[in-house]
Amino acid sequence: MRKLLRVFSPLLTLFFLSIAAAHEGHDHMPVTMKKAVEIALATARDASFAAQPALSLPQLEQSWRDLPVGAAQIVENGRGYYLVRVENPSQTKILHLKILLDGRVEAANVSDRVVSSAATSAIAP
Repeated sequence: MRKLLRVFSPLLTLFFLSIAAAHEGHDHMPVTMKKAVEIALATARDASFAAQPALSLPQLEQSWRDLPVGAAQIVENGRGYYLVRVENPSQTKILHLKILLDGRVEAANVSDRVVSSAATSAIAP
């Protein structure tokens, strides 16, 4: 009986340690809309400190660091992802981020804000 305990005690200990380590530091739930907005703002802030080459995102200006939550909004809730738009009011730039439901940022794009013109076209209908 003692031999069995000597063999199985370390095995059981290793088994339970592997289960605990496998579940450390992550959730099993998909990212919520609120969390996607938080991830988008954090990504914009991080990109203001250094470029994000994995996302082909250049270093953004310092004004991206302290954007309010209202600067980010979900523009598309797709199957397996959120498309989040982050607008910097002090610039004419918009950051679009594709955030997967596991919390990873899959793609990012910075573009100029399109300002609509009130001018009418000279072309006759």
